[in-house]
Amino acid sequence: MSASSAPFGLRPIGRLDSGSLEVMRQYPIASGYGTAIAAGDIVHLVDGGTATTIEKQSGTGDDSTEIDIVGIFMGCSFTDPNTNQKTFSQLWPAGTVASDAMAYVVDDPNVLFAIQADGAPTNTGDIYGKNTLLVQTAPNTTLKISRVALDISELSTDAQNPIRVIDYLGGNEGDEKDTSFPIIVAKFNYHQHSSTTGSA
Repeated sequence: MSASSAPFGLRPIGRLDSGSLEVMRQYPIASGYGTAIAAGDIVHLVDGGTATTIEKQSGTGDDSTEIDIVGIFMGCSFTDPNTNQKTFSQLWPAGTVASDAMAYVVDDPNVLFAIQADGAPTNTGDIYGKNTLLVQTAPNTTLKISRVALDISELSTDAQNPIRVIDYLGGNEGDEKDTSFPIIVAKFNYHQHSSTTGSA
């Protein structure tokens, strides 16, 4: 039961359809990229002109425009510029200079994930199939986890909202319903791999 606010970002737990959840795919991170990314953060592909790389999606979404989403960051690898050793980490340290930096991303458009809400819904029975926004907070760089949460106050039918609520973790009869900060099962409403528009 979630009686306290302790967001952990997005945690993949399965797929909406009947297929299996594939293992992560690797995408490059630009050397020197200046924003920390932790396990559970949302990332997107950005075209830098000569290379397309992964960056943290810092937007919350809104009711008029879609934000870019390619998946959930699960960790990275890079050669540590201080030790010259290959390093595997749940955290991309902001500003790291490494030409071989790669992100591990769950990029399945149909991924289901658990995410903690930032409060209790007004009506606990009226969350299913609703769309909502994100609450963006800097990652916990000590624990190397995301602090992204679901904005429970923004439940609506708006198609531009990036997150679709599916259920409470554990279902309607589980431990999360009626808690102060329920953990929700959700999916992406749209995705860069489902769009016909190329990454930019």
